[in-house]
Amino acid sequence: MKTRYLLPLLVACLMTACGPSESELRAELSRIDAEMMSLNIAAQQHRAQMSQAEFDAFIGSFAVGYGAVSGDYGLAGDGATTAYQSSQQYDASSYSLDQLKQRFDTLAERRLEIIKDLN
Repeated sequence: MKTRYLLPLLVACLMTACGPSESELRAELSRIDAEMMSLNIAAQQHRAQMSQAEFDAFIGSFAVGYGAVSGDYGLAGDGATTAYQSSQQYDASSYSLDQLKQRFDTLAERRLEIIKDLN
């Protein structure tokens, strides 16, 4: 056998031997599925927090308006504080939800790669 063919043949054999086995791919797929499920649960919690923050902001805004019209400036101040804190909570939950979505999308891409390799 010629020596110029020997090196590429050895490299090809080495690359084939170093790839992940089917059991390793299935284990990684299982870990990805578990993480995707936990990300889905966390996303639902953040959506619920966003919904609650919207409601609290509405109530706070209503309290500001009612307090200002009725002359109860303590109520108006409390309503403004509630509306502000609710908008901060909404923004934080929205940002976290975006981060979870990015991670979920990355895992979904890797999951598709593994499924292609298994088939």
